[in-house]
Amino acid sequence: MILTVTLNPSMDSIYFAETFILGEMNRCSNPIKAVGGKGINAGRTAAILGSDVTVMSVLAGTNGELIRNALEQEAFKSVFIPIPGESRNAVTIMDREKNQTEIVELGPVITVETAQKVLANVIDFSFTQQKRPIIALCGSANTKNERLYQDYLQQLYEQLGAKVKILTDISGQQLKNVLQGTIKPYFIKPNIHEFAELLSLSIVNKQEVIRQLTHPILQDIPFILVSCGGDGAVAKYQGRIFDVTIPAINSINPTGSGDATVGGIAFALDQGLSIEETLRYGMACGMSNALEQAVGYVSVENVEELKNNIVLQEIK
Repeated sequence: MILTVTLNPSMDSIYFAETFILGEMNRCSNPIKAVGGKGINAGRTAAILGSDVTVMSVLAGTNGELIRNALEQEAFKSVFIPIPGESRNAVTIMDREKNQTEIVELGPVITVETAQKVLANVIDFSFTQQKRPIIALCGSANTKNERLYQDYLQQLYEQLGAKVKILTDISGQQLKNVLQGTIKPYFIKPNIHEFAELLSLSIVNKQEVIRQLTHPILQDIPFILVSCGGDGAVAKYQGRIFDVTIPAINSINPTGSGDATVGGIAFALDQGLSIEETLRYGMACGMSNALEQAVGYVSVENVEELKNNIVLQEIK
Protein backbone atom coordinates (compact mmCIF):
# COMPACT_ATOMS: atom_id res chain seq x y z
CA MET A 1 0.00 0.00 0.00
CA ILE A 2 1.36 3.41 -1.05
CA LEU A 3 0.09 6.86 -0.03
CA THR A 4 1.43 9.91 -1.86
CA VAL A 5 0.86 13.45 -0.61
CA THR A 6 0.82 16.44 -2.97
CA LEU A 7 0.42 19.90 -1.46
CA ASN A 8 0.57 21.74 -4.79
CA PRO A 9 -1.06 19.80 -7.65
CA SER A 10 -1.38 21.47 -11.03
CA MET A 11 -3.23 21.41 -14.29
CA ASP A 12 -0.41 20.83 -16.77
CA SER A 13 -0.39 21.97 -20.39
CA ILE A 14 2.46 20.64 -22.54
CA TYR A 15 3.11 22.32 -25.89
CA PHE A 16 5.37 20.92 -28.59
CA ALA A 17 6.68 23.59 -31.00
CA GLU A 18 9.21 23.73 -33.81
CA THR A 19 10.82 26.79 -32.25
CA PHE A 20 10.22 29.03 -29.25
CA ILE A 21 11.44 32.62 -29.51
CA LEU A 22 11.02 35.11 -26.70
CA GLY A 23 9.18 38.29 -27.67
CA GLU A 24 7.64 36.81 -30.83
CA MET A 25 4.48 34.96 -31.87
CA ASN A 26 5.01 31.22 -31.34
CA ARG A 27 2.53 28.86 -32.98
CA CYS A 28 2.18 25.26 -31.90
CA SER A 29 -0.32 22.41 -31.90
CA ASN A 30 -2.91 21.96 -29.16
CA PRO A 31 -1.34 21.00 -25.84
CA ILE A 32 -1.43 17.71 -24.01
CA LYS A 33 -3.32 18.38 -20.80
CA ALA A 34 -2.91 16.29 -17.66
CA VAL A 35 -2.96 16.63 -13.92
CA GLY A 36 0.52 17.07 -12.48
CA GLY A 37 2.31 17.40 -9.17
CA LYS A 38 5.16 15.21 -7.97
CA GLY A 39 3.09 12.99 -5.70
CA ILE A 40 0.38 12.51 -8.31
CA ASN A 41 2.92 11.57 -10.97
CA ALA A 42 4.70 9.16 -8.61
CA GLY A 43 1.39 7.61 -7.56
CA ARG A 44 0.29 7.20 -11.15
CA THR A 45 3.51 5.38 -12.01
CA ALA A 46 3.25 3.00 -9.03
CA ALA A 47 -0.41 2.31 -9.83
CA ILE A 48 0.38 1.49 -13.47
CA LEU A 49 2.98 -1.01 -12.26
CA GLY A 50 0.40 -2.67 -10.04
CA SER A 51 0.59 -1.25 -6.51
CA ASP A 52 -2.46 -0.31 -4.45
CA VAL A 53 -2.08 3.48 -4.43
CA THR A 54 -3.97 6.33 -2.80
CA VAL A 55 -3.14 9.88 -3.85
CA MET A 56 -3.90 12.64 -1.34
CA SER A 57 -3.95 16.22 -2.62
CA VAL A 58 -5.23 19.67 -1.72
CA LEU A 59 -7.56 21.27 -4.28
CA ALA A 60 -8.73 24.85 -4.66
CA GLY A 61 -11.14 26.76 -6.90
CA THR A 62 -12.15 26.03 -10.49
CA ASN A 63 -8.83 24.39 -11.35
CA GLY A 64 -9.23 22.21 -8.30
CA GLU A 65 -12.53 20.89 -9.65
CA LEU A 66 -10.91 20.13 -13.01
CA ILE A 67 -8.14 18.26 -11.21
CA ARG A 68 -10.66 16.35 -9.09
CA ASN A 69 -12.63 15.25 -12.16
CA ALA A 70 -9.47 14.10 -13.91
CA LEU A 71 -8.09 12.19 -10.92
CA GLU A 72 -11.36 10.34 -10.41
CA GLN A 73 -10.73 8.67 -13.79
CA GLU A 74 -7.27 7.41 -12.81
CA ALA A 75 -6.21 3.91 -11.74
CA PHE A 76 -5.56 4.93 -8.14
CA LYS A 77 -7.79 6.03 -5.26
CA SER A 78 -7.90 9.70 -4.35
CA VAL A 79 -8.41 11.71 -1.18
CA PHE A 80 -9.23 15.38 -1.80
CA ILE A 81 -8.79 18.15 0.75
CA PRO A 82 -10.55 21.39 -0.30
CA ILE A 83 -8.82 24.67 0.59
CA PRO A 84 -9.33 28.35 -0.33
CA GLY A 85 -7.66 29.87 -3.38
CA GLU A 86 -7.01 28.44 -6.83
CA SER A 87 -4.99 25.37 -7.78
CA ARG A 88 -2.13 26.24 -10.08
CA ASN A 89 -1.48 25.93 -13.80
CA ALA A 90 1.85 24.74 -15.18
CA VAL A 91 2.85 25.27 -18.82
CA THR A 92 5.73 23.42 -20.50
CA ILE A 93 6.99 24.23 -24.01
CA MET A 94 9.27 21.78 -25.81
CA ASP A 95 10.94 22.80 -29.09
CA ARG A 96 12.47 20.55 -31.73
CA GLU A 97 15.92 20.94 -30.11
CA LYS A 98 14.32 19.60 -26.92
CA ASN A 99 14.82 22.85 -25.08
CA GLN A 100 12.29 22.97 -22.27
CA THR A 101 10.63 26.16 -21.04
CA GLU A 102 8.34 26.08 -18.02
CA ILE A 103 5.90 28.62 -16.59
CA VAL A 104 4.65 27.48 -13.20
CA GLU A 105 2.25 29.34 -10.91
CA LEU A 106 2.82 29.47 -7.15
CA GLY A 107 -0.48 27.79 -6.28
CA PRO A 108 -2.69 28.30 -3.22
CA VAL A 109 -1.17 29.17 0.13
CA ILE A 110 -0.73 26.28 2.57
CA THR A 111 -1.70 27.82 5.89
CA VAL A 112 -0.96 26.36 9.32
CA GLU A 113 -4.56 25.13 9.47
CA THR A 114 -4.33 23.46 6.04
CA ALA A 115 -1.00 21.83 6.90
CA GLN A 116 -2.46 20.33 10.07
CA LYS A 117 -5.57 19.17 8.24
CA VAL A 118 -3.43 17.32 5.69
CA LEU A 119 -1.34 15.73 8.43
CA ALA A 120 -4.46 14.59 10.31
CA ASN A 121 -5.78 13.01 7.09
CA VAL A 122 -2.49 11.16 6.52
CA ILE A 123 -2.51 9.79 10.08
CA ASP A 124 -6.18 8.83 10.01
CA PHE A 125 -5.77 7.11 6.63
CA SER A 126 -2.72 5.18 7.84
CA PHE A 127 -4.57 3.84 10.87
CA THR A 128 -7.35 2.46 8.64
CA GLN A 129 -4.89 0.22 6.75
CA GLN A 130 -4.01 -3.33 7.80
CA LYS A 131 -0.34 -2.35 7.78
CA ARG A 132 1.35 1.03 7.61
CA PRO A 133 1.49 2.36 4.05
CA ILE A 134 4.65 3.60 2.40
CA ILE A 135 4.19 7.38 2.54
CA ALA A 136 5.68 9.62 -0.16
CA LEU A 137 5.82 13.36 0.58
CA CYS A 138 6.43 14.97 -2.77
CA GLY A 139 6.84 18.40 -4.28
CA SER A 140 6.71 22.05 -3.39
CA ALA A 141 4.34 23.83 -1.04
CA ASN A 142 3.40 27.50 -1.20
CA THR A 143 4.02 28.12 2.48
CA LYS A 144 5.96 30.48 4.70
CA ASN A 145 6.87 27.55 6.95
CA GLU A 146 10.24 26.35 5.68
CA ARG A 147 10.13 23.50 8.23
CA LEU A 148 6.79 22.13 7.07
CA TYR A 149 8.14 18.75 5.95
CA GLN A 150 10.43 18.53 8.97
CA ASP A 151 7.35 18.98 11.17
CA TYR A 152 5.49 16.34 9.16
CA LEU A 153 8.27 13.79 9.63
CA GLN A 154 8.44 14.40 13.37
CA GLN A 155 4.70 14.03 13.87
CA LEU A 156 4.30 11.06 11.53
CA TYR A 157 7.02 9.12 13.35
CA GLU A 158 5.48 9.99 16.71
CA GLN A 159 2.01 8.89 15.63
CA LEU A 160 2.75 5.95 13.31
CA GLY A 161 5.96 4.57 14.79
CA ALA A 162 9.59 4.60 13.74
CA LYS A 163 9.19 1.68 11.32
CA VAL A 164 7.02 3.64 8.87
CA LYS A 165 8.78 4.21 5.55
CA ILE A 166 8.58 7.87 4.52
CA LEU A 167 9.94 8.80 1.11
CA THR A 168 10.59 12.46 0.32
CA ASP A 169 10.97 14.09 -3.08
CA ILE A 170 11.55 17.69 -2.06
CA SER A 171 14.35 20.20 -2.57
CA GLY A 172 15.78 23.54 -1.46
CA GLN A 173 15.41 24.81 2.07
CA GLN A 174 12.63 22.33 2.87
CA LEU A 175 14.98 19.39 2.19
CA LYS A 176 17.88 21.02 4.02
CA ASN A 177 15.71 21.57 7.08
CA VAL A 178 14.44 17.99 6.94
CA LEU A 179 17.99 16.65 6.97
CA GLN A 180 18.97 18.93 9.85
CA GLY A 181 16.11 17.56 11.95
CA THR A 182 16.33 14.69 14.41
CA ILE A 183 13.96 12.46 12.39
CA LYS A 184 15.26 11.48 8.95
CA PRO A 185 13.24 10.19 5.99
CA TYR A 186 13.75 6.65 4.74
CA PHE A 187 14.52 7.88 1.21
CA ILE A 188 15.59 11.07 -0.58
CA LYS A 189 16.08 11.65 -4.31
CA PRO A 190 17.89 14.88 -5.18
CA ASN A 191 19.29 15.31 -8.67
CA ILE A 192 22.97 16.17 -8.92
CA HIS A 193 22.31 19.94 -8.99
CA GLU A 194 20.02 19.74 -5.92
CA PHE A 195 22.63 17.54 -4.21
CA ALA A 196 25.32 20.17 -4.79
CA GLU A 197 23.00 22.90 -3.52
CA LEU A 198 22.14 20.85 -0.44
CA LEU A 199 25.81 20.48 0.50
CA SER A 200 26.81 24.00 -0.69
CA LEU A 201 29.49 22.45 -2.89
CA SER A 202 30.39 22.34 -6.58
CA ILE A 203 29.56 18.79 -7.71
CA VAL A 204 29.53 17.96 -11.40
CA ASN A 205 30.07 14.20 -11.76
CA LYS A 206 29.29 10.86 -10.16
CA GLN A 207 32.73 10.45 -8.62
CA GLU A 208 32.24 13.67 -6.66
CA VAL A 209 28.76 12.50 -5.60
CA ILE A 210 30.22 9.23 -4.29
CA ARG A 211 32.85 11.09 -2.26
CA GLN A 212 30.17 13.22 -0.57
CA LEU A 213 27.80 10.40 0.42
CA THR A 214 29.48 10.29 3.85
CA HIS A 215 28.73 13.97 4.48
CA PRO A 216 27.39 14.45 8.06
CA ILE A 217 24.06 15.87 6.89
CA LEU A 218 23.34 12.59 5.08
CA GLN A 219 23.90 10.34 8.08
CA ASP A 220 21.08 8.04 9.23
CA ILE A 221 19.21 8.15 5.89
CA PRO A 222 18.80 4.48 4.83
CA PHE A 223 18.30 5.11 1.11
CA ILE A 224 19.75 7.95 -1.00
CA LEU A 225 19.41 8.18 -4.79
CA VAL A 226 21.18 11.00 -6.63
CA SER A 227 20.04 11.16 -10.25
CA CYS A 228 22.64 12.32 -12.76
CA GLY A 229 20.68 12.74 -16.02
CA GLY A 230 21.97 10.67 -18.91
CA ASP A 231 24.82 9.42 -16.72
CA GLY A 232 22.37 7.45 -14.61
CA ALA A 233 22.56 7.75 -10.84
CA VAL A 234 24.46 7.04 -7.67
CA ALA A 235 22.68 5.25 -4.83
CA LYS A 236 23.49 4.51 -1.21
CA TYR A 237 21.45 1.86 0.58
CA GLN A 238 22.18 0.72 4.14
CA GLY A 239 25.86 1.61 3.67
CA ARG A 240 26.17 -0.03 0.22
CA ILE A 241 26.99 2.30 -2.70
CA PHE A 242 25.96 1.65 -6.30
CA ASP A 243 26.98 3.30 -9.55
CA VAL A 244 23.90 3.01 -11.80
CA THR A 245 24.40 3.19 -15.57
CA ILE A 246 21.43 3.54 -17.91
CA PRO A 247 21.11 2.93 -21.66
CA ALA A 248 20.80 5.85 -24.08
CA ILE A 249 17.22 6.63 -25.16
CA ASN A 250 15.60 9.01 -27.62
CA SER A 251 13.80 11.18 -25.06
CA ILE A 252 10.48 12.77 -26.07
CA ASN A 253 9.54 14.65 -22.90
CA PRO A 254 11.66 14.29 -19.73
CA THR A 255 9.22 16.32 -17.58
CA GLY A 256 8.16 14.19 -14.64
CA SER A 257 10.89 11.57 -15.04
CA GLY A 258 12.14 12.17 -11.52
CA ASP A 259 8.58 11.74 -10.22
CA ALA A 260 8.23 8.48 -12.14
CA THR A 261 11.52 7.30 -10.64
CA VAL A 262 10.09 7.83 -7.15
CA GLY A 263 6.96 5.94 -8.22
CA GLY A 264 9.09 3.02 -9.40
CA ILE A 265 11.06 3.01 -6.15
CA ALA A 266 7.85 3.09 -4.09
CA PHE A 267 6.41 0.20 -6.12
CA ALA A 268 9.52 -1.95 -5.63
CA LEU A 269 9.62 -1.23 -1.89
CA ASP A 270 5.92 -2.05 -1.67
CA GLN A 271 6.61 -5.39 -3.37
CA GLY A 272 9.54 -6.15 -1.05
CA LEU A 273 12.06 -6.41 -3.90
CA SER A 274 15.85 -6.42 -3.49
CA ILE A 275 17.76 -3.15 -3.60
CA GLU A 276 19.11 -4.11 -7.02
CA GLU A 277 15.63 -4.63 -8.48
CA THR A 278 14.39 -1.50 -6.69
CA LEU A 279 17.04 0.63 -8.37
CA ARG A 280 16.32 -0.96 -11.74
CA TYR A 281 12.59 -0.26 -11.44
CA GLY A 282 13.17 3.33 -10.35
CA MET A 283 15.54 4.21 -13.18
CA ALA A 284 13.52 2.29 -15.79
CA CYS A 285 10.39 4.22 -14.81
CA GLY A 286 12.21 7.54 -15.19
CA MET A 287 13.34 6.57 -18.68
CA SER A 288 9.94 5.16 -19.66
CA ASN A 289 8.31 8.46 -18.68
CA ALA A 290 10.78 10.34 -20.91
CA LEU A 291 9.61 8.22 -23.86
CA GLU A 292 6.03 9.49 -23.44
CA GLN A 293 4.57 12.86 -24.40
CA ALA A 294 2.45 12.93 -21.23
CA VAL A 295 3.89 13.48 -17.76
CA GLY A 296 4.01 10.83 -15.05
CA TYR A 297 3.05 8.02 -17.42
CA VAL A 298 5.01 4.84 -18.00
CA SER A 299 4.56 1.77 -20.17
CA VAL A 300 4.88 -1.52 -18.29
CA GLU A 301 6.41 -3.10 -21.41
CA ASN A 302 9.01 -0.33 -21.70
CA VAL A 303 9.83 -0.53 -18.00
CA GLU A 304 10.42 -4.29 -18.18
CA GLU A 305 12.64 -3.93 -21.25
CA LEU A 306 14.61 -0.95 -19.95
CA LYS A 307 15.31 -2.36 -16.50
CA ASN A 308 17.07 -5.35 -18.03
CA ASN A 309 19.56 -2.95 -19.65
CA ILE A 310 20.46 -1.08 -16.47
CA VAL A 311 23.93 -1.86 -15.11
CA LEU A 312 24.64 -1.72 -11.38
CA GLN A 313 28.21 -1.64 -10.09
CA GLU A 314 28.64 -1.84 -6.34
CA ILE A 315 31.42 0.42 -5.11
CA LYS A 316 33.38 -1.38 -2.41
